[in-house]
Amino acid sequence: MEMQLRFVTKEEAHKLIDESPGNGIYVLTYKNTTGISNTGQYIKKKEGKKMVDKAKILILSEDEISRKINLHKFFECFPNYRRKKTMKSILLPKLE
Repeated sequence: MEMQLRFVTKEEAHKLIDESPGNGIYVLTYKNTTGISNTGQYIKKKEGKKMVDKAKILILSEDEISRKINLHKFFECFPNYRRKKTMKSILLPKLE
């Protein structure tokens, strides 16, 4: 299976977070200015849902073993977007 990308609603993202095992989720922060991501942090699911609610566009990427929800807060319009300083990604295991 190749990586697949698709837009998701906030409700779908909330459901994916709820279905993830455990009490928390792992979040990476990518800095566009340096092209480097941090080592990530483990946060409570409730805090992850707040991040989802603040995002303007949510893109889900899936492969054989994982799901990643990219939270784009600063998109003006998708085809001709302007990237700002950071993007957050919620990493979720794929359970099937």
